[in-house]
Amino acid sequence: MTNPSKDQLLEIYKLHAELADRVSQRREGANRLHVSLLSAFLVFLAALLRFGSGEIPASVLLLFSGIIGMAVSGSWYIVIRSYRQLNKGKFATLHELEQKLDYPFFRREWEFLKQGRDRNLYWKLTVVETFLPTVFFLLFFSFLVIALCMFCNQ
Repeated sequence: MTNPSKDQLLEIYKLHAELADRVSQRREGANRLHVSLLSAFLVFLAALLRFGSGEIPASVLLLFSGIIGMAVSGSWYIVIRSYRQLNKGKFATLHELEQKLDYPFFRREWEFLKQGRDRNLYWKLTVVETFLPTVFFLLFFSFLVIALCMFCNQ
């Protein structure tokens, strides 16, 4: 497209803003999936430990639960970072398009929020989002440590 009109640029801008919003929706869906998966896994593990697991000792359950939980938590963290990078690219493109429009919507919003440097005005979503996978990771890491201690005491 050579030398697009302001109306064409605005339509491209609106489409790209919608695509950025869809990435955020997919990111939210991925977060819900991981929270549900890890929560269900913890409930299942608690039931096994409480009511017995038959032939499987608690130390083995904790060991494998720790490894699986850490892997899922780690992958969740990576997914969040990936979506952040994708959105960063989309917003860089939007900022570039804004330079050709009459008003820089997102740039001005970001200026009002002081580029996310003032936590009284804005908490960066990735900082908030990565807290929960980190908590889950540490929880499952503690399961792994407990299991190893149980093995050492046998």
